[in-house]
Amino acid sequence: MSAQGRVALVTGCGKRDGVGRAVARRLAEEGMTVVVADRMPTGVLNRRQEIVGVADDGWQGLDSLVEEIGAAGGTASAVLGDIGDVSDADAMVAGAVDAHGRLDVLVNNAAAPQGLDRREIAQVPVEVFDEVIRINLRGAFLMSRAAVPIMREQRWGRIIAVSSMAGVVAAPYSTAYSASKAGILGFTRALAMDVARWGITVNAVAPGAVGTSRAFLSEDPDLDVEVELERRGQGIPLGRVGRPEDIAGAVAYLASDDAEYMTGQYLVLDGGGRAGVLPEPSS
Repeated sequence: MSAQGRVALVTGCGKRDGVGRAVARRLAEEGMTVVVADRMPTGVLNRRQEIVGVADDGWQGLDSLVEEIGAAGGTASAVLGDIGDVSDADAMVAGAVDAHGRLDVLVNNAAAPQGLDRREIAQVPVEVFDEVIRINLRGAFLMSRAAVPIMREQRWGRIIAVSSMAGVVAAPYSTAYSASKAGILGFTRALAMDVARWGITVNAVAPGAVGTSRAFLSEDPDLDVEVELERRGQGIPLGRVGRPEDIAGAVAYLASDDAEYMTGQYLVLDGGGRAGVLPEPSS
């Protein structure tokens, strides 16, 4: 079956500047029918957004994304649910199958909002740690658990998780987040072994710095976001932070037939960040 006949479910698609929106649009461009999902229509606010606010620019979240994809000639629908809840996870997968007859690609992109988890360990409330693990790791488990039986019956499937470089290398003030994202990588490797015989691949992407609302924890309403992103990009060998479209391109590859022989792996998308800033070439 070509991409034109496949159905993809992408979680965490409600925010205008999010990776989920970019992934959904890219898979639709590839010809897939896309089901976009989130816990709330416009996504769950980070702590900074709760305090500083979000611009009222007419973005209606999932509904706007479905309209965008349709206007570009694609096919999309939306479902709401909490990926960390068993009933909701099952219902979102069932909803995709009921609406479109099958499910070929699952992108576990949704993640817990950031804020109180980004502190020194003694200052991280236990309930906040539990919520980050519930959404980021348990959510990937529950969504995959619901999707695997369908993909086994079809004898084809792609499960792709959005992890993070925080799950690969040391990241300060990030115990909860790093634990959840490292857990996703271990989960990806293990699940890949369980489902390979049915033609299902399981892979992940590990982004470094990406220029979305998730990149900012500062509660300063006067922070110039563009200037700060430019500053951060200067410390990356490629000279910029990542864009949601960079992540979407990697996900599209992992969802394609070109990645048929790749499973249990993760792709690093950090602009060479781990190498540090390169020195200026001598004249």
